[in-house]
Amino acid sequence: MAEKLWIEQLVVGPIETNCYLLRDGEDGREAVIVDPGDDAGEIAGALEELRALPRAILLTHGHYDHILAVNELKKRYPDCLVYIGEHERAMVEDSSLNGSFLGEHDPIAPDVYLKDNEEISLIGRTFRVIGTPGHTAGSVSYYAPEDKVLFSGDTLFFRGMGRTDLPTGNAGELFRSLKRLFAELPPDTEVCPGHGRATVLGLEKGNEDYLL
Repeated sequence: MAEKLWIEQLVVGPIETNCYLLRDGEDGREAVIVDPGDDAGEIAGALEELRALPRAILLTHGHYDHILAVNELKKRYPDCLVYIGEHERAMVEDSSLNGSFLGEHDPIAPDVYLKDNEEISLIGRTFRVIGTPGHTAGSVSYYAPEDKVLFSGDTLFFRGMGRTDLPTGNAGELFRSLKRLFAELPPDTEVCPGHGRATVLGLEKGNEDYLL
């Protein structure tokens, strides 16, 4: 039986974005980075301490506070591929949409654009891509079925959901995305959000505010 997915959470940047380092067990030497929102040096330092080489960067969406460390990490690790949802192309290419102009950062250039329900194999794990538009038009969540862990970005938080008043946001789509997650995934799924503390999907399903 494979070891449990090893997850280290780093809180980066001024908006305190959750960046996750994933490995296949505690001694895994290959890693996946989820949402490196800032502080590339801190992220690289954590990888070096773990003696782990990043193989992929998974982006839940293209807002600046989730992507600011991507370019520097790509310079450090040129073989590390950047993945994002296929409908988020405009967001990452346009600083007026993603907000990166606030820090005068260059646009990022993802290597792979992912489709809804696509499965990707990384670090000995399968990750299912779930299209969860609403916070942005191309937001996705990543589900690791072997471990029942969901990386929800800014779609779902502990007792909260993502805002929809920023470019390409849509409240109706976000509600539909939440209903889909509640319907398709086990209630004991661990939810690792883009900000704040982790939660459990079944606990969030009971919050009626989501469905108003």
